[in-house]
Amino acid sequence: MRDTFSILFYLKNEDSAEKSIYCRISICGVKAPFYTKLKINPQYWDQETKRGKGRSKEIPRINLALSKLETEITEAYEKIRERRKKVDPFYLRDYLQGNVQDKENVSILTYFDQFNSELDERVKAEDLTDETRIRYVNTRERLSKFIKEKYQRDDLYLDEIDVRFARRFRLFICTNYSCKNNTAQKYVQKLKTVITDAWGNSFLVSDKLIRHKLKYDHTDRTCLTWVELKRIMHKKFSTQRLERVRDFFVFSCFTGLAYGDIKNLTTKNFELKNDGHEWIDKNRNKTKIKAQILFSEIPYLIIDKYENERIGDYLLPIRSNQKTNEYLKEIATLCKVNKNLTSHVARHTFATTVTLTEGVPLESISKMLGHTNTVTTQIYAKIVNEKLRKDASKWNKKMVGIEDEFNLKNQ
Repeated sequence: MRDTFSILFYLKNEDSAEKSIYCRISICGVKAPFYTKLKINPQYWDQETKRGKGRSKEIPRINLALSKLETEITEAYEKIRERRKKVDPFYLRDYLQGNVQDKENVSILTYFDQFNSELDERVKAEDLTDETRIRYVNTRERLSKFIKEKYQRDDLYLDEIDVRFARRFRLFICTNYSCKNNTAQKYVQKLKTVITDAWGNSFLVSDKLIRHKLKYDHTDRTCLTWVELKRIMHKKFSTQRLERVRDFFVFSCFTGLAYGDIKNLTTKNFELKNDGHEWIDKNRNKTKIKAQILFSEIPYLIIDKYENERIGDYLLPIRSNQKTNEYLKEIATLCKVNKNLTSHVARHTFATTVTLTEGVPLESISKMLGHTNTVTTQIYAKIVNEKLRKDASKWNKKMVGIEDEFNLKNQ
């Protein structure tokens, strides 16, 4: 279906002898007005023809300029439409005024490549983690497949990326990669970041995704109970790969460090304080906020176990996060833990089972987790309270009927 396209000339309502002539480009109901740099006395303006009238010598010059501009707008519209299925009136206006120049041909995948190249430099400068860079690389790869499958094109122009595109991309991720909504929304979030960056660098007239709200489903954070954690700790594995991943998982359960923080943990992150204990003193990879954790006996044993396998100053020879999570699924099955076990479950387990349920104050846990404030940490308190309610409810059901066995009547 062809876009509705129209051009309208009109006089601006201003208090002066001569009024400014404005042009309004309308495409599918969206209007982009601009000043034509022409002025005319209102008495010489024909409201029906939208042109000048009368015998003033200026009228032919004005009418010729308006007709020429109308032709330029129409030709520019057709030219842009050949390359794009949809034309944005603001983009068309800026194109006519020379404000987009060579940037009008930049595509989303081309810009994404430029964006990712900058991420490479940030990783080298240690301003960004490699895990974050990989997420953008994966988003770009899946975006390319989405465009080919849904649009039958190799690429799309930046100004073609709108809210409908983002919604379809989320659905494509959910369908083709067996992802749930929250995971798919993270891919859309990466797309939004790139589009905003393009707009900020003047490659777009407007950011069409700026008002697109990402709707995440509420999920309870998974954590292990002491029984489940000890079952994993005591399990003897027949393969070294599972034993190794189990050890690193337990390390995280007793330090609260995320996967990326454990991977980059070095001897420099330990500090002997006045209390005679060693503390992990490290900026978190994700937030750059300092995490301060008292180093307990179990993490010590794990570090000693892998001392001969260290690479440089790095304490633990940890696998990729993808492989770690893959092997944790096997461990959960072998240990009969009916939960979706991932590397991040260990961090949740530290925050709830290992510390909060053992009476460690929320403020102290917040410091150990490297949170900016206790508001983030309070979600773990909610998990513990929810568990308490569920356990109490189960206990209460067991109590039903027992009162019949307790005779309170007067003998």
